[in-house]
Amino acid sequence: MEKRDEFIEARKLIYEEVKKELLGPGSEDISGNKEHEIITDDPISRYSLGILFPVEDSDTSENNDDIYEGLLNDIDDSINRTNETKPSSMGITFFAKGEIKQLSIRISAAKYRKSTLNDCRVIYEGEDFFKYNELKKYIYREEKFLKLKEPLDYKIVSTYLNTDDESEEYKYFKNVVYTLIRQCRINNKSKDGFVRVPLPIDKVLKIDLDGNYSVLNIENEFFDNVNVKMSYNLQICIYTRKYSNNIKSYTVVLCNNEEYESFGRDEKSIFQPQIEISTDDNPGIIFIENRNSDIIDINLDLDDEEINSELLYRDKKNYGIGHGVSTMQYVDITTGLGKIKTSFIPVYEVKGMDFNLKDISTEVLSMKNLSDYSNLTDTEIISNLKIIVNKYNEWIKCLEKDVENFNGVLKKAALKNIAECKICSKRIDKGIEILKNNNNAFLAFKLMNRALFMQRIQTQNIEQYKERYPDDEKYPLKQIDFRNESYDKGVWRAFQIGYILMCLESIVNPYCNDRDIVDLIWVPTGGGKTEAYLGLTAFVIFLRKIENNKDNGTAVIMRYTLRLLTSQQFIRASMLICACELIRKENPKLLGKDRITIGIWIGGDQTPNTKKQAKEKYNDLIKYTGNFKKSQNPFQILKCPWCGTKLEKENINGKQVGKWGYNFDNKNNSIFCTDNKCEFSRRIELPIEVVDEFIYENPPTLLFGTVDKFAMITWKGEARNLFALNPANKNKSPELIIQDELHLISGPLGSIVGEYETTIDLLCSEKGIKPKIIASTATIKRAKEQCNQLYVRDVRQFPPSGLSQKDSFFVKEDDNNPGRLYVGIMGAGKTLTTTQVRLMSALTNRVNMLDIKDEIKSEYWTLVCYFNTLKELGMTRNLIDADIQQNINTVTKRLLYYKPQRNLFNKAELTSRVNFNDINNTLKNLELGLLDRDKEKKQYPIDILLASNMISVGVDISRLNLMMVLEQPKLTAEYIQATSRVGRRHPGIVFTLYNPTRSRDRSHYENFYDYHQSFYKYVEPTSVTSFSEPAVERMLQSVFIALIRHIVGLNENKSASEFSRDNTKIDIQVNHILERVQRLLLREGESEEIIKQELEEIKIYLEDIIYKWENKIQESDELFYDAKGKPSLLQRFDSLKPRNNDINVLTSMRNVDGQAKVDIILFEGEEDE
Repeated sequence: MEKRDEFIEARKLIYEEVKKELLGPGSEDISGNKEHEIITDDPISRYSLGILFPVEDSDTSENNDDIYEGLLNDIDDSINRTNETKPSSMGITFFAKGEIKQLSIRISAAKYRKSTLNDCRVIYEGEDFFKYNELKKYIYREEKFLKLKEPLDYKIVSTYLNTDDESEEYKYFKNVVYTLIRQCRINNKSKDGFVRVPLPIDKVLKIDLDGNYSVLNIENEFFDNVNVKMSYNLQICIYTRKYSNNIKSYTVVLCNNEEYESFGRDEKSIFQPQIEISTDDNPGIIFIENRNSDIIDINLDLDDEEINSELLYRDKKNYGIGHGVSTMQYVDITTGLGKIKTSFIPVYEVKGMDFNLKDISTEVLSMKNLSDYSNLTDTEIISNLKIIVNKYNEWIKCLEKDVENFNGVLKKAALKNIAECKICSKRIDKGIEILKNNNNAFLAFKLMNRALFMQRIQTQNIEQYKERYPDDEKYPLKQIDFRNESYDKGVWRAFQIGYILMCLESIVNPYCNDRDIVDLIWVPTGGGKTEAYLGLTAFVIFLRKIENNKDNGTAVIMRYTLRLLTSQQFIRASMLICACELIRKENPKLLGKDRITIGIWIGGDQTPNTKKQAKEKYNDLIKYTGNFKKSQNPFQILKCPWCGTKLEKENINGKQVGKWGYNFDNKNNSIFCTDNKCEFSRRIELPIEVVDEFIYENPPTLLFGTVDKFAMITWKGEARNLFALNPANKNKSPELIIQDELHLISGPLGSIVGEYETTIDLLCSEKGIKPKIIASTATIKRAKEQCNQLYVRDVRQFPPSGLSQKDSFFVKEDDNNPGRLYVGIMGAGKTLTTTQVRLMSALTNRVNMLDIKDEIKSEYWTLVCYFNTLKELGMTRNLIDADIQQNINTVTKRLLYYKPQRNLFNKAELTSRVNFNDINNTLKNLELGLLDRDKEKKQYPIDILLASNMISVGVDISRLNLMMVLEQPKLTAEYIQATSRVGRRHPGIVFTLYNPTRSRDRSHYENFYDYHQSFYKYVEPTSVTSFSEPAVERMLQSVFIALIRHIVGLNENKSASEFSRDNTKIDIQVNHILERVQRLLLREGESEEIIKQELEEIKIYLEDIIYKWENKIQESDELFYDAKGKPSLLQRFDSLKPRNNDINVLTSMRNVDGQAKVDIILFEGEEDE
């Protein structure tokens, strides 16, 4: 069996084990016959899913003379019973075309009865210890089973068992005997065991379709396989509705009509019921998708983007919907033939993406072959790049042929997509022509490829070990000759190099039309977007150095939204910068003497703001060498990004290991590799800055930070250095702005960020060249509207869509490899917490019990749990130590598992309430698998990872393959992003646990198949309103003051007192703001009247800021922007005692929610009610 197949089999086993535990049968599979299993609990307590409870109250004496009305009430009642806390019915609705007089249905189900002495049996192949004492009167062997002759209880057994025998075999024998006792009740004090009995229902039931409503009662008394009398009382209700073109909908509901009063619910309940309808059984019909134009009008209220979704997902058809249950569909979309059946544990495999282009070889996409290391001539390199665009053009021509068969709105959408593909092709071709004709651009392109090639090889080397210490003998540091490394060790994905080529002109030529376009790279999570824009980053850096090797300013700004995302991506970006710096050192005449550096700018809670703070933190580190807590490390870089050597000292079993890679004292301010053989050892230092004060003094080539940090531009005069606006600074301003995970810049945060982009855009453009903006996302809708609100620019998506979501040339659906398996679960008659405890117990304990290799088991060992709220996460943390662990113990004993049970002692958390350095350590520990266990180092793999939406972006841990999602997330984008964290390298599996009391969860469960086969289609559009009233109230003052401070020239802290309304430069900045608002509204299509009104309101607000500023100046002899204990213009927005003349300014764009004051007014004379 191939390794891939072993992982697929392991994933299948996990699914089957969970199904046994929650739905059955098989939760106690020790009796040799799963279909007639014996369980030692009552079945309602044992199972959490797939139960049709008996009816509690039923009025069968109702006299209804109107038969039609009576049937209607029966149908409505049947469907309503699927939604009850203890449902007594389940059903399915499907659409079909054709005429039939009877509907043929397959039904399967089971009941459980109390066990008898003859039922009791346990598989046991060990020594027959019972023969050596009086237990032989009670126990006998029959083939591989131990059975009971007479009833047994614990008192009898304790008399005859050998308490001195501590052997594992005898312990197992005792557990088998105890199980036999539990299987059969002998007195009122003991519990009943139960036996599963499949119901003997006809293989195919034919129901006459009389009108719109049909009912078939199925009542039967029968004797089971051991001659015990049983009965069942089921009812099938069918409701049909006609549509045009001979299409009908059929709603089929299966009801349990047995009744109970106060006891007997277990034996009157139906378990594991299933409905199946097939065209083989109903040859007169074919299935029709529920979005068929004869059922709904495709032209009804659909905008262009929605019509395009219909085009792209036209082959993702849905034929049924469950009621209190989900569906599995096996229908040929071309013929409508196949079958649909209900499922209480539905599954759907979301295919991965294939980035390989068959007609484009590795040699063409090799980073080395495109670099200055290449043995190819320039002409050959250009010819290889031309292959990409030529193949793309051939693909476009095929689309043009295919579209001839389209009609109506779908054809219009298809032609529009083809037009976008042609524009993309022309831009790629233009990029290649620039390389051919522009020597500087071609050289920068080659150096970019060399840097990415070096980064890729270094990454591969570092991945070979989890931990590396300085001068490590186990993992000696390799000195790599990159020039002689094989070309296939670093290969672009075609979409990555295609995206870079497409963007080249807009970077090389700042005056071209595409400079103002936001180029959005849209590729599913895990596709490699980061490498594409890192490539552009290197290109911009090298091009700037080649054109002016004395330019040592910030060239690129890279922004993220979440701390966790920033953490992991910063390491990757730092490795690239290290490669770029090594290349610069080799070519100082070409690239200058100034270092290529990276700086992380994320705020004082995570990194030191000042030199003084850095020194204090550094002294704290070296002071607590023996008992050092890693959470105290504020310097972010825990290991050398170039070689992977640890930069921290550690105490392992009382022995000091490692060295400190930081030095912040009066003379030194550096981070360096602790291995002297590394290119970035103490002699040279890493090209990394983490302290704000150093970043302002020596702006890094790549400024790396979170979007909210940029609010500090208003507060810090030194921030102008980042934009090369300080006096006599001849550097260019930043030329490239990268926004990762664009979909997260939405809602209140998006509105604030969008408004502050006015500042960023104007600061970058002050020297006459506007910045190029690129962005990336895996989940977005209506990007045009979002980018207009954020950047007041047009947007182009790459790669543009073709005619199907399966194929955009650069990215295709992968039909050859396993995708990510999604499993839906919704409890019946149980609280959400009860089902959660059982599910998490099964996902941890059953994985431990699988008989598979440790290297396979290791990849499913860590259970990732996603939560929508911190409250749910906190509750689960408590459940792990109590209910979940207890359930694991119970199940382990029940299954006679002879190995030590699993103890969930190693828990970790990824949430906003966790310290930044703890997050880094957790990410490191997540890399540890079963094979990395080390008792001496107290090193163990994480059992359960509890995560909030922080995990949705930036977590790239290849060994995470098992996940539970508690309740459906509010946004589809969030669901896709979070669940995409698992199954990156091996087949992943995600269990979504739905809350049956929430209608939205229930709907997602009942539509599980349709939702998961095309969930990118259901991504919700983001909402951004940059200059809305709430955004203006919170952010406009920040925008205005930043422009006055950094562009007008009132930069110094004390310069706030020099503000004057008579300064004409102030009017220029006011007009810049008004012009941006006007352009935004014009692009939104607003009327002249509304635009005029909005501009007037903004102008009034700006005049109010100016008025307050002038009043502040008049109140005191001197005015500072922000000075402790002195008159200051800026007041923090969350100030508890704001005054009328205060200008409240945000210090972070996260602080977007203001405090609300509520006044309760009592009117005299009114009474309380």
